[in-house]
Amino acid sequence: MVNSTSKESLELEIANVVSRYHREQQGRAPGRIHVTVSGSLVVVLTNEIYTPNEEQLSTTEEGRKLIKSARRELRSLTRDSVHAAIARVCGCPVLRSYWDLDVRVGEQLEAYVLGENLES
Repeated sequence: MVNSTSKESLELEIANVVSRYHREQQGRAPGRIHVTVSGSLVVVLTNEIYTPNEEQLSTTEEGRKLIKSARRELRSLTRDSVHAAIARVCGCPVLRSYWDLDVRVGEQLEAYVLGENLES
């Protein structure tokens, strides 16, 4: 069972993993990262994720499509390494994950389903 102090440190560690991933893949970390661990679910909300080029692209419909397509492809290529990093921090396997991006506001949501309930 994870107590509130260790839950906060776990959420901070996960936020650091996500920040490092964004820096390595996008060249910059998100402006804000919010992580919530609830049972066997980890939810990560990142804001202010656009690079300067994506910021310009996001002003048109075609640009937003390009951003979403490129980030979706990158996510599919790096899914295994992201799962491994989250699993290392949580101490249990990631069974599956879900990802979406709201290109209108530059906000990304990730959900990880873990192989164990971290709160029981």
